[in-house]
Amino acid sequence: MLARTGFWRFIILLLVALSGLTSNAASKAKVVPFHAQVAFSGQSTERPWSAPLQSTDGRTLYVLSLEPDYEVGHQIEGLDLVLRYPRDRRKNSNLLAPVGIWHGLQNYMFPAGDFLQGVEKATFGKSRTISVKKLGLEIRVTILKASISQLTDGSPKLDGLELDIGVENINP
Repeated sequence: MLARTGFWRFIILLLVALSGLTSNAASKAKVVPFHAQVAFSGQSTERPWSAPLQSTDGRTLYVLSLEPDYEVGHQIEGLDLVLRYPRDRRKNSNLLAPVGIWHGLQNYMFPAGDFLQGVEKATFGKSRTISVKKLGLEIRVTILKASISQLTDGSPKLDGLELDIGVENINP
């Protein structure tokens, strides 16, 4: 009798342990689909745009924002689309960034120099899709308008950017 009890305890503990190993994508809370048209002006003194992404039960799961990328002389060279957890205030924290050591232009970056030939000829095109599989999210961005000028040294400066941004669950 004691051997049977021990066997069933082992089976129950094994099932509990294995249930924790299943994909956490299925256990991720779903976001309420989000859509916004966002305008950035290099002349504005307002804080950069940000918006909370809510769960279906009303909790703020993430914060999506546009953050300026400054060059020497405090000129805005471009913008980064940033996705963070609500309480994460670290400057270099972005859930859209690749994990590990990386370099080069990424699809969440909007540098002024990429728009020299117009938004249609930008590296990632006028529209881009950013998949964040580990969070079960897909972010679609369409560049509506980009305004750039050149500094005295000839480098591009971002004067304005208008984006259409949508966020959906990958598996609704």
